[in-house]
Amino acid sequence: MNAARQGHEPHVRLAVAAAVLLACAPREAPRAPVTEPTPPAPTGDASPDPAPDPAAPPAPDPVASAQPEPAATDEPSAPPTPTGTWPFVAWDRAEAFTFNPIEYGPGVPLRVYEATKGWSPNIVERKPLSQAQAERAVEWTVATRGELEVSKCAFPRHAVVLYAGDAPVGSVNVCFECGDILVWPDFEPPASGPTAERRQRQQMKAYKRVFPEWQRFFRDELGLPLTLAAKP
Repeated sequence: MNAARQGHEPHVRLAVAAAVLLACAPREAPRAPVTEPTPPAPTGDASPDPAPDPAAPPAPDPVASAQPEPAATDEPSAPPTPTGTWPFVAWDRAEAFTFNPIEYGPGVPLRVYEATKGWSPNIVERKPLSQAQAERAVEWTVATRGELEVSKCAFPRHAVVLYAGDAPVGSVNVCFECGDILVWPDFEPPASGPTAERRQRQQMKAYKRVFPEWQRFFRDELGLPLTLAAKP
């Protein structure tokens, strides 16, 4: 019996030694489970966007495209319609003027308005005319065939201006001191020789009838004095 016990002792000691070694061996900490990264969701076309073409025009901005377009500017007014009767363009209103209450001197405008010089700086008074009054002024201008100088010292102080809208298109300027009538624009080209003499006779015949009409027109109808006191 002692022999059997002695035979088992080495085995028992080995088992005990193995158990001691296992108990004393360091234990590894438990590892955390490894989580695989989730792949991104597919976006359809995996190919990269092409680079923009520098020569291509920029795409329209939808916000800018939605803005209202600016309102169209007013068109410039059309030029007066040409006519065959002085002042040779259609007019729609007229005014009477008194001007030049000064002594005559170099450079003083002899017409209240003309295209090359504009308005006289010496206007005293202006009055609107009716259509009938303006038509009579044109009729008297046509009767004398426009401008007529009967003296050498024309210095008008009374005038009628015709307008197309706001643009002056004609002026008749009358001097009641010397009897001259100066017109813009010219009624007809100048003449010479027998043609000029014949025209002068026709003009003077009409002038004797028309000039008193100008006097009554400014003095009696419009109430404008025929003589303006010169400024000192």
